[in-house]
Amino acid sequence: MRPRGVRQRIQRLREHAEQQDRAHPHLALRRGLTRFIHGCAALAYWDTPGTALVETYREVCALLDAPGQQRTHSTLERASLDCIEQLGNCDTFTAVAADPHRKAGRDDDIAEPVLLRIPPRALTGRDTPDAHFPMACFNAAGSCLDGVLSPYRSCLLITGLGYHEPAEERELLDTMRTLRVEYEDQPDNRADVAERITHQLRKAVQRFG
Repeated sequence: MRPRGVRQRIQRLREHAEQQDRAHPHLALRRGLTRFIHGCAALAYWDTPGTALVETYREVCALLDAPGQQRTHSTLERASLDCIEQLGNCDTFTAVAADPHRKAGRDDDIAEPVLLRIPPRALTGRDTPDAHFPMACFNAAGSCLDGVLSPYRSCLLITGLGYHEPAEERELLDTMRTLRVEYEDQPDNRADVAERITHQLRKAVQRFG
């Protein structure tokens, strides 16, 4: 049984995350990349429509040359930007993204096969069905280590997609589930829990990188 007030604690954590985003506009590009890669992983589980990912792709592209955007040149950042470049070289995908009269059904039919193939290949080296959850884990872990997301928010990305009980990365998923609950239920111990989350995510990045 979890302590009373779970919803209120989670809501306060969400509000704090929104405040952090507003306070760090220089991370907008990296947050967009994180959101896009995670969405591509979620697409494999029918969690995100292709049309939403096309829009996120457009937002990321608009930030690529924006002044003041922080770059870390990490393995994750390089792989994510390579993914965006490969998508930009895919004529069928760019035609959809550039269409001012886009329709959700057309986005899904044309863009989804591309988004299920190119991102996992760019980030994990393969585009098989077993690559999508590891891609999500690499994305979440790298975003934490690059300072783009807090340890807790990175943990949420993994546990959220873990709802589908993927066969891959079971140990990491189980650990993140435990640490997520501890972080939410033990406000006075969050600094320690955040360090433990980061430690586990650092080990994950070493595997993926």
